[in-house]
Amino acid sequence: MNHTANLPETLTVTVARPEADPQPIFTRILVATDFSKRAETAVDYAVELARRMHAEVTLLHVFPEPSALDYGMGGFPQGEWDQAKEEVEKQLAQETMRAKLAYCEVQALLRTGLDLRHEILSAAKEVSADLLVLSTHGYTGWKHFLFGSDAERILHSASCPILVVR
Repeated sequence: MNHTANLPETLTVTVARPEADPQPIFTRILVATDFSKRAETAVDYAVELARRMHAEVTLLHVFPEPSALDYGMGGFPQGEWDQAKEEVEKQLAQETMRAKLAYCEVQALLRTGLDLRHEILSAAKEVSADLLVLSTHGYTGWKHFLFGSDAERILHSASCPILVVR
């Protein structure tokens, strides 16, 4: 018994080929870090995503500018502020080197300012970020009410997509 008798004489098979090099969705990723464990996880996500998309990563840390409200009439002692800033620069360099172990297209940016949200959004524009990666402490209930969420506030103002890592 021949089962091929009902098949057509010619059979055309069309195979769809994937594009050779599809354009990456993200090319510049900005990730904010405060050097916490949650921020370290956000950096890891950003670096892995950038590696897969051949994107650039910029690590951002915002160092709080001294405020007159922080200190008494004597103001903020310059030596203390310089020492604290130096320590932050070292931490940012260490975090950058850690990220570069996984992917070499990583840079660092240190900003000084009073308003974290403003500094992050400004840096995103400065580096032309097309993705912003943030960590959140995940406060709920009364802690969320008291402390709010910087990530939530940034989410409402950003001009690019945001990945929030918890």
